[in-house]
Amino acid sequence: MQAQEPAPAGADLATFAARRFPQPVRVGDLINRRVLQPLESRPVLGHVVRVIRAKDGAVEIVIRYGSLFGLGGRPIAVPVNAMVLLGDELEILDFTPEQLNTFPSFDAAGTVTMAANDQLLMGLAHPSH
Repeated sequence: MQAQEPAPAGADLATFAARRFPQPVRVGDLINRRVLQPLESRPVLGHVVRVIRAKDGAVEIVIRYGSLFGLGGRPIAVPVNAMVLLGDELEILDFTPEQLNTFPSFDAAGTVTMAANDQLLMGLAHPSH
C-alpha cells in the first residue's frame, strides 16, 4: 500500500514534485540518510552517498542502492524530484525497485558534487503507516 501518489508515467517529475510542498534542505544534512520504498513495511533501498548536479544541470541524489547497513550495493543517481523527505529518511516515490534495478551505475564524469552548505528543495511526505 503506497501512502504517496507516484508521478504518472510520462509526467514531468519537476511539475509533479511541486505538489509535494518543497522545502529547503542543506545538502550536508542528506548524506548517509536511509532511502526507503514508500510502503508500510519501509524496506530500505540504500543510503545517500552524495548530491550532484548532472551534466544537464539537474540535481540528483546518489545512493548506494541495494546496500545492507550502508555496505555493498552500487551507486545510482536518482532525480531529486522523484524523492521526498520523511523525517530523518528519504523515500523514492516515482520509481519502483524494478525500475531502479535498471538504472546505470553512477559515473561521476561531467558531474559536480554539491557542497555540504548548498541548499536544494525537496518535497515532504507523510508516513505510509
